Amino acid sequence: MTKNTLHALLLISSILFFSCSATPENSETNSEAEDQLTEVVIEKAPTMNAAVCIWDKVSVRESAGEKAKWITSLSIGESLTYMNVDSTIDKKTYSKVLLNDAKEGWTRKEFLVVDAKPAVVLGDIALYSRPDLLTKTDKKFSMMDIIASIESQDDWMNVKGKRSEGKWIEDGWVKAQHISFEAVDIATAKFAKQALSIEDQDKKIEAINEIINNPDLSSSKFIADLEVLAAEFNSSNKLDEVIEEVFSDEQDVDSIN
Repeated sequence: MTKNTLHALLLISSILFFSCSATPENSETNSEAEDQLTEVVIEKAPTMNAAVCIWDKVSVRESAGEKAKWITSLSIGESLTYMNVDSTIDKKTYSKVLLNDAKEGWTRKEFLVVDAKPAVVLGDIALYSRPDLLTKTDKKFSMMDIIASIESQDDWMNVKGKRSEGKWIEDGWVKAQHISFEAVDIATAKFAKQALSIEDQDKKIEAINEIINNPDLSSSKFIADLEVLAAEFNSSNKLDEVIEEVFSDEQDVDSIN
């Protein structure tokens, strides 16, 4: 065996010895480090859930509390993300939320429904206590009521929201076939209910026609109903004008006589 061959064998033996002696300790150390890193990531990762606002013009503020700086307002039926962080101030609970434009803020938790989807009622429907026809209540949701859909069971839907005839937020079960999840239907319903609440007849008709003529809302299931309402209001106005003219003519005749 030559001198060079002997040196080569000694060098290989040294490398193998140190590699074998270092591997278990290093592997264990690396494994522990990875476990610790994983634990830290899991602890810091926020849990976020889809949520729906079921009240209109709900304030979003920079921090919890009514005195915090106002950022924006939530619309009824608006989707957002609940960041699973709450704070109670003056007996009111505020939730941290993430809006669709990436803004973060705090809003009143009672107006949010977590793990739900926005929906709108297509017609007057009965409210049930449970998903069973025998549990019908004397309450109902009305056409264009905007609600949050929580869960489904067969052809039933568990919903939560304020009824047109109610005073506060309620929940129960309705038949799923009477609900729409289309964003265009939800938006049209919101604007239509605002228009119909206007007392001045001319302004009411103007607001309804504005909805009907909005191309972004043209595919809504409510447009046909609004067109019928607009026609009825127009006829009513014309009838009032005719009646006014008739009475005016009679007064003129009386004054002549």
